Amino acid sequence: MLEVAELTVAYGGVVALDDVSFSVPEGAITAVLGANGAGKTTLVRTISGLVRPRHGSVLLDGAELVGRSPESIARLRVAHVPEGHGIVSELSVDENLRLGGLWRRDRAEQRVAVDEAYALFPPLAARRRGPASGLSGGERQMLSIGRALAARPAVLLLDEPSLGLATRLLAQIMERLGSLVAERKLSVLLIEQNARSALSVAGQAVVLSLGRVVVIDEAHRLAGDEALRHAYLGF
Repeated sequence: MLEVAELTVAYGGVVALDDVSFSVPEGAITAVLGANGAGKTTLVRTISGLVRPRHGSVLLDGAELVGRSPESIARLRVAHVPEGHGIVSELSVDENLRLGGLWRRDRAEQRVAVDEAYALFPPLAARRRGPASGLSGGERQMLSIGRALAARPAVLLLDEPSLGLATRLLAQIMERLGSLVAERKLSVLLIEQNARSALSVAGQAVVLSLGRVVVIDEAHRLAGDEALRHAYLGF
């Protein structure tokens, strides 16, 4: 579904990603793990068109994404949930969700997509008319993910969804996301510092260190590699 090949990104003289290559299969969650500064957020910002790489390519079903605008990439069904919750606080919960499918011409489909988001995250349904600014941290994360899903993406880029969330709430969100992946054959690239949580839901994992790929393996195998976990993941 998504293939990253020899991706190199630099900010001035500082190399943030160095010849990064991996693929994201259809209908599965791929976790990208690593310490702060490993290049995880730069990776998703590059895939979504917010950062231009110095070298390399990002292919979606064979179509090159590098050089396209973020809007063009979103229309190709790539949805990006940024770190820190990507919502518009001044708008209502319902208005935020409808923003996700705004580019879709079929109004009936827009409404169906919004209703699906409420079904996936029931706490949002009770707050649909209220301002997004009044939501808790966990509800904001639900809304951010729900808005991205309302666009009916083929690929979902999730950047640090665990930030500020209680362990129990994060587990609920991950469980619902896992169900959705299976139902829609959605491909998810999960950027996460909470390695234990990410490995529990991912099929495969990519470990970055100082902008370079150090390991690509099945998530359960990586979780069982004690030496590697201690060296790169901190648990």
